[in-house]
Amino acid sequence: MRNASSVSMLVAIMLVCIVTSGCLSLAMQREMIEDMREEPVLIEKEDRFGWDYTFDSSTAVNTILYSNETSISFDDTVSKLVIEFRAQFPYSTYIEDLVGNETNEVRYVDVKLWQPGTRGISSPFWEVRATQDYPLERFTFGKSDFILGEWELVVEARGYGITAPVDQLSFHDHFEVWATVTKPCVRFPEIDDVGECTFLSDLKS
Repeated sequence: MRNASSVSMLVAIMLVCIVTSGCLSLAMQREMIEDMREEPVLIEKEDRFGWDYTFDSSTAVNTILYSNETSISFDDTVSKLVIEFRAQFPYSTYIEDLVGNETNEVRYVDVKLWQPGTRGISSPFWEVRATQDYPLERFTFGKSDFILGEWELVVEARGYGITAPVDQLSFHDHFEVWATVTKPCVRFPEIDDVGECTFLSDLKS
């Protein structure tokens, strides 16, 4: 039905072009085209940062050190932050019983989120450290918790990733951490594909 309406409108514009001329014709065409445009739609969209990492040292019995960091921009449009974290250290409970806290130095994941300008100066806004299996957990923060600026998400981890000739002896430490911010996004129906939009903060800049 909408396609038929659009075709009818275009035919009307063509007729106007034929029977009229000059500025009046252009003004009428512009007004008709404006009437055909859909209004922009404001939606809430998530922007995700983080890592999903599996340790793999092939057949070597050595731990691997992994570190990474990324910045997350917090502006006045950010409404929510959700951090998801989990870690898997196969057999960690048994090894811990055998050798004690030494495993905290060779198998661990340490994640910190720093507010702007606080890294290395004060305590992080959020942090977690896992040395054994850590089930998926979500941490949710609201707008009142935020300071505007560039936040830093930092991870340091060490673990094993052993592929043995016998499958039962193979194991790979693994962790994932995701920081997801929610903020308004503007979708222009006439130019954006489904699911595409432009963050309101980008339009303001």
